[in-house]
Amino acid sequence: MHDELTELAQHTAMRPPARASGAVADLARPVLSVGSAMPVGQLEVVFRDPDVACVVVHDDAVPPPGAPAPRTGVVVRASLVAALTGRLGYGRAVLERRPVASVTDWAPLVVAPTAAVTEVATLAMSRPDDHRYDDVLVRGGHWASVGAAELVRSLVGTLAERSTHDPLTGLLSRRSTWHSLTRRCRLVAHGGTRVVLLLLDVRDMAGINAVHGQDAGDAVLAGVGRSLRSWLPGGCEAGRVDGDRFAVLATLPAMGDVEAAASAEALRHEVLARLGAPDGPARPTFRTSLTWSVAGAADADELVREGEARLATTPTPPNTTWVPLSVG
Repeated sequence: MHDELTELAQHTAMRPPARASGAVADLARPVLSVGSAMPVGQLEVVFRDPDVACVVVHDDAVPPPGAPAPRTGVVVRASLVAALTGRLGYGRAVLERRPVASVTDWAPLVVAPTAAVTEVATLAMSRPDDHRYDDVLVRGGHWASVGAAELVRSLVGTLAERSTHDPLTGLLSRRSTWHSLTRRCRLVAHGGTRVVLLLLDVRDMAGINAVHGQDAGDAVLAGVGRSLRSWLPGGCEAGRVDGDRFAVLATLPAMGDVEAAASAEALRHEVLARLGAPDGPARPTFRTSLTWSVAGAADADELVREGEARLATTPTPPNTTWVPLSVG
């Protein structure tokens, strides 16, 4: 199992995180520090607190001039319990008066607080079997630690996020967007509601990349995603369904055809107005198509087909909108 987790961690570590967070400091918690000369019996008392998973050990020995700095090690709960139990059950009697240095791992995994969770998970899962699930130490103004279980949970959460969301924009992925559209259309059959699909195509992305560079093009797409995530009305969803194409989904309450057309058009104007503010070196313009279902019936494939057909075949000058299309 750990080999699979390592492979997943290595795979995700090569990709940018889907969220702004993701540093190991977000998972770490403060950890107690003790000196290496403390008797093991006293350390056992420290671990009676169920919230103590590990302790940092500082070497009390004074290094001679020119020698490396004193060592830093770790004692984790599982290794201490194993040592105190001992092979024949006499571990506690043998170790109780010995210094903590005798049960310390002097080669722990130590990372910076800014290290990515995916990177740390990769390193943790690559350790030898007897230390693979030890806590990882986080260096900083004060020592902290993060458990292997927290790393794995965070890694799984990252993988789940990336399976449903586009990493560049943070919006739903293409598959998740169309899945959500299908779900909305199924719910329409149980009432008089309508499903609205708004497609937005960023105009001349090739030109933006050619003039400003691909980083600027990515910044434009990321800015669109950021804008949509920050203010999209409640109940609406947005996704990136192609390289420079986005979709906004909405469900309208039961209403007449005229009111539905006006509501759908209002959504389009609001989206375009919000996206029209400059954000980065290149200000994008959009062409759009707007489709919505008839009352009480909706077909996701037909909505997508009609919306993409309009978007692909109708030339649109910059900053103009499309004539709304109602489909059943």
